[in-house]
Amino acid sequence: MIKEGKTMQELDVVCEQIECAQHPEDIFGVESNKVLVKNIFRQLSKVVHPDRNNGDARANNAFVKLTEYYEGAIKKLTNGTYGDTLSEEQTNVSDSDSFTIQTRKNTYTITKTLAEGDLGVVYGGQAIGDEFNGPIAVKVVDDNADNDLMQNEIKILQLFKNNPANQLKHLPVLLDRFKTSDGQLGTIMEYIDGYDLYSIREGLRWKYGIDQKHVVWMMNRTLSAIGYAHSQGCVHGNIDPSHIMIRPRDHNAWIIDWCYSALNPAQTGDGFKVLNEEFSAPEVAQKKPPLPASDLYSLGKTMIFALGGDVKTNVMPASVDIALQRFLKFFVLESPRQRAQDAWEMHAMLNDLVVELWGPKKFLEFQI
Repeated sequence: MIKEGKTMQELDVVCEQIECAQHPEDIFGVESNKVLVKNIFRQLSKVVHPDRNNGDARANNAFVKLTEYYEGAIKKLTNGTYGDTLSEEQTNVSDSDSFTIQTRKNTYTITKTLAEGDLGVVYGGQAIGDEFNGPIAVKVVDDNADNDLMQNEIKILQLFKNNPANQLKHLPVLLDRFKTSDGQLGTIMEYIDGYDLYSIREGLRWKYGIDQKHVVWMMNRTLSAIGYAHSQGCVHGNIDPSHIMIRPRDHNAWIIDWCYSALNPAQTGDGFKVLNEEFSAPEVAQKKPPLPASDLYSLGKTMIFALGGDVKTNVMPASVDIALQRFLKFFVLESPRQRAQDAWEMHAMLNDLVVELWGPKKFLEFQI
């Protein structure tokens, strides 16, 4: 929810949120009522109303779209369809590993279960259609009460999609979404051909830790993705080894699972949504506002884990160069003001450190 006291930065934030919305629920939340919708509309109107922005074209367009979503929300609340953003694209999700999802965009054939996550099940399959043909990953929440978290991920990935950059190759690609006949939200994404860091560490080759020369390129990729996300006002909020995917053959890396992220928290009041005891920054348990430094703390812990270190004590194997150890410990300082703050700056520092330690970069084959 937008706080009082409009600024130009606040105007940009609200306009961005309205422009990325596709349904009233994207503005007013999946779980809402007429009183809450009216209050949110009133607050957002104060920010984007043309009379208060000297006729600014972007503010005017945002106000028109906001009004349309408000009227749509009230209508849906009146007829009892509010929250049903995808009623025209319902499908039956079977308990088996084989079923079909049909949406307006495409047909998707599900052939296997890939994983069971915190929120639900991730299936694998194939897209068959004009817009996209290829392997997919389908995530469906187990409980309708978590629809808001899935909706949050949809909003964030749509924001990324609307703001192209080279870093998108390190982020999930949202293709489609749907709702099951039982009311559970689901997303369809391009399949990521990689392994999460937990899986890599569980293998015999890297049981005691991944070689430091591989960890640094993994960190390089993830810092780039985090820097981009932060530039869009998004704090991931739950970085850990299960949410970093690695593809060995070309050294690509992805940060996945944006359900728990916070968008422009300083302006909107959006807070942390989950506590990950081993990898969350101290400010999460303290229920303080999300910061870019919070993500960097979690990334530092994750890289210590990747090296075979102890995430509780931050002790790393003796084989890890002391300079790299000092660099990582800067990420995991207790105080968010004292630790690493800027992902782009850390990305540049890491590049310099790698050259300092091992000379010009060269591709090293990574096997698991």
